[in-house]
Amino acid sequence: MATNTTTVLSNQYQNYFSKKLLSYAVQALILDQFAKKAPLPARAGHKAITMFRYGAPSTSAIEALTEGTAPSGTRTLSLAKIEKSLTQRGQVIELTDILTATDLFNSLQQSIKTNGQDAALDMDTITRNTVVGSNVGGTAMEGGYAADMSASLDNGDTLVELYADGTKETTAATQYTAFEASTGAGTLLDAAAVLNAVTQLKVNRAQPAKGGMYVAAASPQVISDVMTDTTWVNAAQYSNVQDLYKGFVGNLYGASFIQTTNPFISGDANGTDADRVIYDASGGGGTAGTNDVHATIFLGDEAYGCPDLSSQSPFSPKVEIVDTADKSDPLNQKTTCSFKTYWTTLRLNPNYYVVMRSKTASTA
Repeated sequence: MATNTTTVLSNQYQNYFSKKLLSYAVQALILDQFAKKAPLPARAGHKAITMFRYGAPSTSAIEALTEGTAPSGTRTLSLAKIEKSLTQRGQVIELTDILTATDLFNSLQQSIKTNGQDAALDMDTITRNTVVGSNVGGTAMEGGYAADMSASLDNGDTLVELYADGTKETTAATQYTAFEASTGAGTLLDAAAVLNAVTQLKVNRAQPAKGGMYVAAASPQVISDVMTDTTWVNAAQYSNVQDLYKGFVGNLYGASFIQTTNPFISGDANGTDADRVIYDASGGGGTAGTNDVHATIFLGDEAYGCPDLSSQSPFSPKVEIVDTADKSDPLNQKTTCSFKTYWTTLRLNPNYYVVMRSKTASTA
């Protein structure tokens, strides 16, 4: 006699459909909070952001005075103008009328959220690349990178590039290939390397940021190396953590470490020193001779600038939703959700920050 089982009558069973959406990874973006902000006023007759910087202190015009005799010379002021054109950025997400009428989840609401997160990642990446070297003159590499440090920066300054093994980049850019081929613990960011970067900022007369500390924007992998130092001070030991930076994890030798999940990582794509300014999307860890190199940015105050997105400006980011028929969509079959903004980042004073390159013991 045949027995009716769940296998025989399997067509009556269906998978349970959960309406609960799974979360996805969101980048920890932190560079905007260290920039000097400039408003973007309407009808100002320009499409560029401009900032100014007076010359550094000097004793060249100071002289010994003779009683009753006027000084022979006067001090001349210098004022540098730093400007850079804004670039319009944006993207569009299209949704069909059938989708919006039948979807179980709110695709339009998710499109708005996705646009905002994508915009933040894009602007953070532009800032990161600019600080590391993306707008150095030259077109041979992705993003307009230059193979050496002799190309001019935004304002004619020079950029200090250090390595965790104690070496320092020269004008000819000859250190990266040797460092990338190095192996072992000497390539990791440790207390000595942190102290070296902080000392360089002090020598450059860079003013500390909030709380009298310099800032070190580093990847989670590099931070895991630094946290093993016995002098590391965790954020949990502060009573006023809410007053500290977004992403703050702890202090070491005068540097407040801020965690970013969007760091600049380079490899050995071409086997030359120019590889240090070519981004490697794979971003692997390890201290072998072929492993990638992470860039930690040590910042003083007013190292770079960007537009003030909180200002009431026509250039501020906007999300546009179009859900009406027009000549391109006469039957109103699509809804578009898009964002647009104007953005740029400019170096105000490269002497006020240091790029420190290191490998990481983490294989994450």
